[in-house]
Amino acid sequence: MNKIKYIDSFTFLRAIFIIAISIFHTRVHSLSGGFIAVNSFFVLSGFLIMLKLESLRGNELKDYIRYIKKRLKSLMPALYFVLIVSLLVSLIFSKTVFHDSIKSSIPSALSFQNIYQILVGGSYFKQNGYFSMFTHFWYISMQIQFIVIFTLVSYLIRKFSKNKRLCILSFLSLCSMLLMIYFSYDKGNISRVYYGTDTRIYAFLLGAIVYLLKDKFINLSLLLKDKKETLYYFIGPILFFTFIAYFLVDGNSIYTYRLIMPAYTILQAILIGTLFSFETSNIIVINKRKFGFFRSFLYYIGLRSYYIYIWQYVINTFITYFLASSRVNVIYFYILQVIIVIVLSELTYQIYEKLKNKKSYFFVSLIILALLNISAFFIDNPKDNDIKQLEENISKNKKEISKKNKDYNKNKSKVNSNDISNLSTDNKLNNEKIKNKSYDDFNFTDYEKSFLKSKSVTAVGDSVLINIDKYLREFNPNLYLDGEVGRDMIDGPKILTNIKNSTGLGDIVLIALGSNGQLEYQNLVDLKKISEQKKLFFVNTVHSQSWESSINKDIEKFCKENDNVYLVDWYKYAKQRPELFAKDFVHPNVEGSIAYRNLIERAILNAYSK
Repeated sequence: MNKIKYIDSFTFLRAIFIIAISIFHTRVHSLSGGFIAVNSFFVLSGFLIMLKLESLRGNELKDYIRYIKKRLKSLMPALYFVLIVSLLVSLIFSKTVFHDSIKSSIPSALSFQNIYQILVGGSYFKQNGYFSMFTHFWYISMQIQFIVIFTLVSYLIRKFSKNKRLCILSFLSLCSMLLMIYFSYDKGNISRVYYGTDTRIYAFLLGAIVYLLKDKFINLSLLLKDKKETLYYFIGPILFFTFIAYFLVDGNSIYTYRLIMPAYTILQAILIGTLFSFETSNIIVINKRKFGFFRSFLYYIGLRSYYIYIWQYVINTFITYFLASSRVNVIYFYILQVIIVIVLSELTYQIYEKLKNKKSYFFVSLIILALLNISAFFIDNPKDNDIKQLEENISKNKKEISKKNKDYNKNKSKVNSNDISNLSTDNKLNNEKIKNKSYDDFNFTDYEKSFLKSKSVTAVGDSVLINIDKYLREFNPNLYLDGEVGRDMIDGPKILTNIKNSTGLGDIVLIALGSNGQLEYQNLVDLKKISEQKKLFFVNTVHSQSWESSINKDIEKFCKENDNVYLVDWYKYAKQRPELFAKDFVHPNVEGSIAYRNLIERAILNAYSK
């Protein structure tokens, strides 16, 4: 293979991409589009692999196979090391994490993790209550699939002219892009779009196409060589769009895959081609001796980007699990995570860059992984029975809720705030006898219970609310509840509008959405508008994911700024009490469900107090 000039600007790009991805993994609400940087890596990989294939000394199939083996040897040993170490540590310290992760270890090791995620309906954007350490290895699996597919395609078309190869690769890339757009019309199957080899390979192919067009990029750069300000005007907008995409793109939106991701990927291809031409033409000269601390650190991150990627999600999963019930300022844990990831990345790099007998290591690693998978059948899973019971309860509750909702219109006139004829005149329920008490005072008087039963309630929620339905009805028999597993706050306004138009709203509107991550402040405004003058209650959320804080802050802020809107502070009461939760740290157990209900009832009473 001929010597290839090292492109330093690509190292800085790698640093930017891996930082964006890591922030997305850690603080998805701070950088919701950070995941899209994976496409940048795909483009860059396609570009560099095309460059290396063009530089192969031989032109036979064995030369291309040799290249594939070389790439696998550079990627797989460190991956196996992370798989084995992570599973052993989780086996010792958390069997929940071990069992959540073990199922995806073999798909990760054999490079079909992305396909496995499609088969099980996995989501890269909703991991609530699920502590798999290896979900991010879908990218490594897909990268290896791309390398194998593209290298073999390159062999088949190697004797064609450059223009013919460009046409073939462009056609394949366009087909892949159109497939992604086509599958995006199935709103319920974003995982098929996101994890599909066929729907994502266009990014890799675009990188290869740009390399074949490198001469045109170089010629353009030479024309602009004396107009450096023009060059910056050219690169600047692309970088600006890149950073904007990191902040604004939503992986759950179908329009991301129909428009934004293809446009972003094309711009990344142009950026990579431009930087390559500028550096090879010496328009951009990177002098490492003049690096300050920041640029040196950024360059280092770029050099270790692969090792950082394979470790960061694993460490984040461990920290998320062990700190699920902690209120300690998360900034300390972010700092801790950065330190651990850098240390482990450097250690792994030093070991596996110097590993000589990689073939033997490969087989030994597979044997260890196989033994760990076999042992999983004999190791008790503390979460399994808990979650199965939870799923059964939710399924049963949904059926009962559906039946009770059908009876709601028939019965709503029997027990409501305007029909209390069964009470004596002196004991008629009124607000004047309701006193404000501590939010966690669960010693309800008979009068308070009667008052609560006199109020009709309209509730919209997710699986958490479904789970507590029967406990809620003990105090609020006149309840209409609309719950759905996986529902987000963004769905709330539409659901509440439908209830308002078809059934009408009760005296009280209860919203318990937020466990699944998506919330826009406008959703809260819309819910208030739909509720009109009804008393509106929002329950905040407790779970292990990074969006917990931002969602709770938005809900709390909205409740403080609006009249007739009240907060049910589940977070304050339950965050540091893991005994109230199922093993997923999201859904309350029986004790937690009763406490959840009691918090709602006390909040209602305090809202009516005089």
